[in-house]
Parts: sequence; C-alpha cells; structure tokens
Amino acid sequence: YIKEKDSIQCAVETKFGGHGWEIPPCYVGMYETVQKECTSDKKKQVSAAVMQDDSFRWFARYLLEGKVLLELSGLLGMLNDEPAIITRRKPTKKVMLLVSALSGAGVDSAAALRKHWAEKDNKFLFKVLKPWVTRDCMEDAKRLWIAAVNSNVEEWTKIQG
Repeated sequence: YIKEKDSIQCAVETKFGGHGWEIPPCYVGMYETVQKECTSDKKKQVSAAVMQDDSFRWFARYLLEGKVLLELSGLLGMLNDEPAIITRRKPTKKVMLLVSALSGAGVDSAAALRKHWAEKDNKFLFKVLKPWVTRDCMEDAKRLWIAAVNSNVEEWTKIQG
C-alpha cells in the first residue's frame, strides 16, 4: 500500500525491445494489473501467482494492520489472528467474508472506503470485523471502529464540500 497514491501497488517485470532486455521492475496499480492478467490469454500461466481478488486481499491486510487509516492502528492488538493470514492462498471463512465484502463494494483504497461509509453504509465492514476481534476487546474495538468511521466520513464530507 502506497499511502501517497492511496493505492495497492505491485511490481511487474518489464522488458524492452525486440531482444526482450529486462529493465528494473516498475510499480503499478494492482487491481488493474490483476484484472488484465486474469482476462489475458496467459491466464493458465499466471493463475497460480495471481488471484482476481488480490488487490482487495492486500487492502484488507493493510487496513487491519493500521497502515491505511491511522485511526485503526490500535486495532492490531485486539485481533485474534495476524492480518497476514489474509494474503495466504488458502483463506479462512473470516478472510473470505472480509475480502468478499471489499471486492463486492469495489473498495481497495482509503478514498473508496471513505466514500462507501459516507454515501452508502457507515456500518460497512463492521459485521465482518467481529470474528477478527478477541472477545475481551470487543467493546474497545467497537469504539475504535466507530470513531474511525465517523472521522473518515467527516473528512470525506469536507473534501466533497
């Protein structure tokens, strides 16, 4: 996640000229790259390396790690699993629920999340977050989440102004 670009980025191999000279990898938006790879003729070659929901998986991981919204950085200590399990290839049920919610809403950036909270559903992701939080931290996580949503909706409203 590149905060300045508000984007999940990935490195792609690049080649130049008729001889296919390799040049250093360049970083591009993961969503567009993954969609292109998954619909290309090379689908069989890349299927093991790339999954269509990868940008949403990485966004979910960084969101729970507090790297997308600083207001959620305190959430990490309340979780019953490391967010790193989100980017493993064999997802658990709670991973699938979180990633499915994000991909269904097309949310893989802070701006898209703020917009969704402000314009569609300010409770978005709250239910799918519950299985991630330890029982003894549920109330603290709820307060933290609500405060984060409210401040981000307020920020979105100011920007739209």
